[in-house]
Amino acid sequence: MYKFFILIIVLTLQTTVNAQVEETVNIQQYTILKNKLESIRVKDQALRLILPEIEKKFGKESEELKYIWILIHHQDSINEIEVGKIIDRYGWLGANKVGDLANQSLWLVIQHAPIEIQEKYLPYLRESVEKGESEGWYLAFLEDRILMRNGEKQIYGSQSTFNKETGKFHIYPIRDPENVNEKRNEIGLEPIEEYAEKNGYILDLKE
Repeated sequence: MYKFFILIIVLTLQTTVNAQVEETVNIQQYTILKNKLESIRVKDQALRLILPEIEKKFGKESEELKYIWILIHHQDSINEIEVGKIIDRYGWLGANKVGDLANQSLWLVIQHAPIEIQEKYLPYLRESVEKGESEGWYLAFLEDRILMRNGEKQIYGSQSTFNKETGKFHIYPIRDPENVNEKRNEIGLEPIEEYAEKNGYILDLKE
């Protein structure tokens, strides 16, 4: 009986030690992933942040602007591979595991990816949002972009398209314009009118 109790104590201690080691490994692993994703976020955003200045200086149809977009698309293709590997292995890492910026990096890269990649990882983001580990508006923007690319009306009014006749961006047609602000409010977005005005978009809810 004494040996039995000793065995139970040893097994309990071993289980506790194993759990502590596993927790340490997870923390280290998430730290590595956090740093990697934050680095990817910089690569995703850096060139995009200078687009307005390039356009202002050289023009919307300039070769300089086109070249910047070539560089952006090239970097996007690299980011898509890296982020895809991470999601395939770990799922859509929530802010609770890697922090807000790294969590947002996943969304930024997928939001800028080809539609087949967006559709592949949409369920991962949806699950993360349902668990409260990612922002609801990430899902709204991705859903809207996929709908727009498929030629369907969007839900939240997050997407816009450039109109050459007016020289401005117009909010892409919305599926249920009368209730769009209610849907936006549910995920913490401002009214569609404020969103359009803030970004200089043309809004026509009758479209």
